[in-house]
Amino acid sequence: MTAHPGERFDDRDPLSGRFEVPSWYYHQPVLRKALASHDFGIVFRRLRADFHLTQEALGELVDLPQKRISEVENRKLRLRYLHIIIRITTALRIPAELLGFVADANAKSGEEVGWMMDRRNFVHTVVAITLGANTFPGLDRLTWLHPEHDNPAIPQRIGANDVQAITDATAMFRNSDHKHGGGLLRAAAKEHLRHVLRLKDVRCTDQVRASLQLAVAEIAMTAAWMSYDVEEHDDARRLWLFALNQARTVQDPRTADLAVDVYLDMAHQALHLDEYGEALKLVQLARMVADSHDYPISDSTRSYLSTNMAWCRGAQGQADACRREMDSAQQSYLNADLTAAPTWASHLVPAEIAAQRGHALFLLSHTDRANAAEAIEHLHTAVSGYGTTYTRSRALNLPGLATCYFYAGDVQAGVRTGLAAITAISGLSSRRAYTRLTKLSKTAGMFANHPDVAELRAQIAQTVATT
Repeated sequence: MTAHPGERFDDRDPLSGRFEVPSWYYHQPVLRKALASHDFGIVFRRLRADFHLTQEALGELVDLPQKRISEVENRKLRLRYLHIIIRITTALRIPAELLGFVADANAKSGEEVGWMMDRRNFVHTVVAITLGANTFPGLDRLTWLHPEHDNPAIPQRIGANDVQAITDATAMFRNSDHKHGGGLLRAAAKEHLRHVLRLKDVRCTDQVRASLQLAVAEIAMTAAWMSYDVEEHDDARRLWLFALNQARTVQDPRTADLAVDVYLDMAHQALHLDEYGEALKLVQLARMVADSHDYPISDSTRSYLSTNMAWCRGAQGQADACRREMDSAQQSYLNADLTAAPTWASHLVPAEIAAQRGHALFLLSHTDRANAAEAIEHLHTAVSGYGTTYTRSRALNLPGLATCYFYAGDVQAGVRTGLAAITAISGLSSRRAYTRLTKLSKTAGMFANHPDVAELRAQIAQTVATT
């Protein structure tokens, strides 16, 4: 094969030195076509021929056994799991856009909502950022955050105390969300983000600049969650993508924690929308980033990672896998030094840990009612343990607790807890909580002939209608 003008193959043994592929290599027509259809058999064969690799050597590069390499090359096996494709793409330096991990370049600005709500485009954009794609059409859609030119003057120089003030303001928004829901200050949080973005070119030390960039990512992550809480899902996705893209180039020990938390927040949203397959992919991405990042994640974040995986397994009725992940989450939490946890993990109080375990069991109980009693135990501990600081969290767990009472056949407790859920949720600015009430009403329908249940469902319908 003839080298591209000005380029040459680096045919060194990749096991004894860094494996380099010329930037033009994957743009050859035959490889572009293969990558577009995720046909790694052709890619593997061409790479081995051009770079003098054995199947064993290629397998070590991409962390696959020789047998798997052979099966892929002979089309006996097709790679389908996203985390494996990402690992291979990273190891072989394959440009993300050649795999189709981009947003629709032909979409017009007026189609922004449709682009983000399209599940394939959204997940592909997340993957593209994970793979380190610097340019692709999807990121251009995040420019709505850019500040207006007529904003007032900005300081000429900032220091560490200024960044701390920004972080303290973000914590205020997060605390408001925990207590009241995301709706009240969501617009103010987004304005906070716009204002801080204006500081990107001010003079500061490299260390301060890294802290500032991480602070921007944290604001975007917080605003995204607040948008999700009021079910502005498209807005939440844009902000999460923005946060992820900001965080991936920051050299700061907290970067891994923030990036993993962003993936898990997106997975949380997917589970809320009953998109279980998407949620699993996002948690797998989070785990891959946690395992391969330059910085280790904290035990509190590792606990949240296992919790999200437990939710995914529970939603799919995989009881053994769900319980293994719950046990892993519990152990990580017991090992965690919460005083050293990132600021955005401050909500991991004992009541929240009980709620996370209870929610996993609640999801399992959808397919196996035998889990309802244990779910009740943990969810009751959670709603009893939340203080006024976490009013929204307490309210959000009440519909699940009521549902589990119905699953367990305790109709009176289900009605009583359902009425408490209505009262608690009515005082919040959280549309997500009202969605949980609607799901509770559907479950209570199994006892529709019971007069108290009929009254509960009528009150839920009236409450939801007035939001």
